[in-house]
Amino acid sequence: MQRAIQETDNDAFSCKISAISKKYLPSPAQKSISSQFENYEDIHMEFCKEIKSRSRRKFGSITKACRQSFPVMNYGTYLRTVSIDLKLSQYLQNHSSKVQVLNLGCGSDLRMLPFLASNPNMQWIDLDYKEIVGFKATIFQMNEKFRAALQLQPPAKDTSETQTFDSIISERYQLLPCNITDTKQLISVLERFSNPNIPTVIISECVLCYLDQDKASQLITNITNFYKEGFWISYDPIGGSDTNDRFGSIMQDNLRESRQLNMPTLMIYNSQEKYKSRFPGKAEIQTMWFYYQNLIDETERQRLKRLQFLDEIEELQVIFSHYVICTSLWGS
Repeated sequence: MQRAIQETDNDAFSCKISAISKKYLPSPAQKSISSQFENYEDIHMEFCKEIKSRSRRKFGSITKACRQSFPVMNYGTYLRTVSIDLKLSQYLQNHSSKVQVLNLGCGSDLRMLPFLASNPNMQWIDLDYKEIVGFKATIFQMNEKFRAALQLQPPAKDTSETQTFDSIISERYQLLPCNITDTKQLISVLERFSNPNIPTVIISECVLCYLDQDKASQLITNITNFYKEGFWISYDPIGGSDTNDRFGSIMQDNLRESRQLNMPTLMIYNSQEKYKSRFPGKAEIQTMWFYYQNLIDETERQRLKRLQFLDEIEELQVIFSHYVICTSLWGS
């Protein structure tokens, strides 16, 4: 199961590269956050170049995703990425002093680069399984551009091209191996590398959906109890609560058959209200369909429509009505 979950990172990054290649990303909204988003494509292409030199299998999945670039998938990646970036940006606008970001199950996500560059009072902590962290850390340490962006010390002169790294620990950025469902291990990492008294943003992007109910609930409790003030941004699918809504059951069957994957809480927190109830504090939630219809302006929707021909509006509505972005503010 753990290996299957790790494979979802390849899927997510491949979809992001596809959306970038088709010009869905970066959006004008992201560029308005920071001029650093002007380099969004370059950052991701540089990471792709490193993937190609280190793992043909990973790079093959990226090129395959770009060849099979369906509009619905690109729209989904666009909405997922932009909604999280804007929720984070909106929080930062009201917190000009020191802020921490904790990215749970970070995978190959690179959003820390523009955010760290434009927010000098920010510290960013990425956590994931050791295999994912090791691959990402090695790319960052061995690539001159990423070292400069993250202000990392160069590796020793006698370091070979086959050298690997298991983490990154710098003044403002930490990339650390951690099983986030292991309470003792998680708290140990948080105590060592973060400050419970500093406002902290938690990002969980398609993370909670793969955890058992008890482990997911314990994770939320551990983190919201640890930080005195925080803002949780969570993106996940929901199964659907209507009697005739078969989206969740079909999704579960497809995942089990094709990937040997399970989403234990997909049908437990299957509505907006139920999903929102997982979090303490002041929680808000929107489906991606609501987000697309109401929080993206008409000019941007027209830009998206020009990128690829889309005749699947009803399919778009069905799918994006089953993905949510939920935020919760506590302690402030």
